[in-house]
Amino acid sequence: METQFSWTKQWYPISPLSYLNPSSPNAATLLGKKLVIWKDAHQKWIVMDDFCAHKLAQLSLGSINEQGNLVCRHHGWCFNGEGKCTKIPMLTAEAEETACDSLRSHVTTYPTQILQGLLWVWPDDSASALEDCTLKHPATLPESELNISGTDWQMSEVPVGYTVSIESSFDPSHAQFLHEGIGPFSPKTAVPMQQFAAVGEMSAEEGFTLKHTGYNLFNKDMEATRKFTPPCSNTTVYHYPNGKSNIFQLYFVPTQPGSCRYIGKIISNDDSVPKTSLVKILPKYLQTGLQHLATYKLSDQDLTVMHSQEIIESSLHKKWQKAYFMPSLADVGIVSFRKWLDEFAGGSPRWADSLKDSAKDLNTEQLYDRWHRHTKLCPNCRSSVLLIEQVRTISQMVTGLLLLLSLGSLLIGISLKIVAIAIILAILSFISASLLDDFKQVFISSIPKRGLPVVTVYKSNEIHS
Repeated sequence: METQFSWTKQWYPISPLSYLNPSSPNAATLLGKKLVIWKDAHQKWIVMDDFCAHKLAQLSLGSINEQGNLVCRHHGWCFNGEGKCTKIPMLTAEAEETACDSLRSHVTTYPTQILQGLLWVWPDDSASALEDCTLKHPATLPESELNISGTDWQMSEVPVGYTVSIESSFDPSHAQFLHEGIGPFSPKTAVPMQQFAAVGEMSAEEGFTLKHTGYNLFNKDMEATRKFTPPCSNTTVYHYPNGKSNIFQLYFVPTQPGSCRYIGKIISNDDSVPKTSLVKILPKYLQTGLQHLATYKLSDQDLTVMHSQEIIESSLHKKWQKAYFMPSLADVGIVSFRKWLDEFAGGSPRWADSLKDSAKDLNTEQLYDRWHRHTKLCPNCRSSVLLIEQVRTISQMVTGLLLLLSLGSLLIGISLKIVAIAIILAILSFISASLLDDFKQVFISSIPKRGLPVVTVYKSNEIHS
């Protein structure tokens, strides 16, 4: 199939800056290629291949030295921000100079830039990459009267592929059914969409734009615009008759077959949207962590269906036009994205190293794993887990001390009333430690720590481990 779209000659948002650790290397994957992200001596974010020129060890396992160079953990080879090797410890000075001048000792780097709080990378290593990347602008948030910098980016590494992920984001009518039980979503409030149509022409580089009406009783009078900007941006804007607006900026970064990095934020001028009332004494990172926890129910529902769809589609070995039956106007978004993918981009992302675009069947533990999906990536959620663990450890220590105090009090004949109080406090402290252990678990997995290893995505539906 003729391809007019180059998957590598594009700007991709690889991570929010807030998710990157400036003092150590950060691992990432894009189009099947393993990358390392780090900050060099000039305080510039560098993206390069994540393997050492020596013996292919992952550079993201290494460190950044005082000179601002990336140090390989395996044998101490050092690299600067241009990918040039600057030190080989096991060579004499003369031999080291010769080896470091060899192109074989260098690591490939890629153009980067920072826009709207995101680090963008151009994953092309051709001779013209530095020039080509200046001719294109990343698919950033459009200018708006809304405060686009007022909310933080959220990022997750999701175990479903690029195609089904973007397809789902252009399928708004699923919300009333798939997300039943969350907020106002219910099949009872679904209404047929009156309009869903393309605006303007579809193209390889500009993608396409769609306009549609509402799909439930609460938004039936709204006007919505969904714009796909290749390679991975969905900018959706809802305008309501009362003047309220919402912007949903979503990026679906193709990491590898069966996996996708989601980066997004929601911007609104709707002051009536209820804000979560969090205890002010909680650390800011814990408040953010709790907000992130609140989104897992919805994302678990998405994952459950998208993963099953992806596995079935892979097993059928049919083109989507034959596998899908879509008679509804609500399916225009799905058809539009699949049409762009087929006509301009070869039907799927162009993966490195001839990887095949096929899904891998996951067990329950893998599918509902929260640590790899989000927590290990998010500094706020990681800090929340550390805080919970610290408080849990203190509770365990207090339990032990109170029990020792009770035993000592009995031995020296102190009032039984005091002993009873100490025992009660020890029991409460033990219960507190147990509850904190359960609380920590919700940052790690959707599978509960106690009871049956069952994920409940709906009141009447349990998914067994």
